[in-house]
Amino acid sequence: MDQLKSHLPMMILFTVLYVASFQVQVYLIYPLELELGWEITHKASIFFIPAGVQLLAFYFLRLWFIPVAIIGRTILYMQFWGGDTFLESLSLSIFVALIYPLLLRVFQNAGWNVFGTEDDPRFTVTGIVIFQTTVTLAVAFFQTGQLILLDRLQNAEAFQYTVHLLVGDVLGAVGVMYLFYVFFKYGPVHLTHKD
Repeated sequence: MDQLKSHLPMMILFTVLYVASFQVQVYLIYPLELELGWEITHKASIFFIPAGVQLLAFYFLRLWFIPVAIIGRTILYMQFWGGDTFLESLSLSIFVALIYPLLLRVFQNAGWNVFGTEDDPRFTVTGIVIFQTTVTLAVAFFQTGQLILLDRLQNAEAFQYTVHLLVGDVLGAVGVMYLFYVFFKYGPVHLTHKD
């Protein structure tokens, strides 16, 4: 119970940041992409900021990230796909919440500490890109299959959607993590990793 109390403020903060970043995505980034002719599909962005916020939440919270992902992602999916999609949104959110720690464990078992170690909690751009690419591919295959089965995505759009999801999530994750790195390396506040 004490661990929950100590992690709860960060969990709430990252849930709010995740949902807020999606609002920025929907009301600023998507229209901007459309205006600039960068809209590659109406279902995915070339720079998806919430993916970076979610990765940052996982970096700080590890397993305490699971409720953040389930709550935040369910809200996002219901907003994006429509209010009648609770079970579909929840199932995808649970998948996303579990794939992050699962893939981190796979990388750790292979001897690669993507986010550094407890003694040296630094991450590398290469590690972030490879980890986020792996996570996004897993999510993209699951989500694309689910959307096709639910007739929310046409078969002809599946490959394009997967590629756009991959590009947008990876660029968004790298962008947010880089800004985080720059801000806390050169800014007035220095954070340390906490398990």
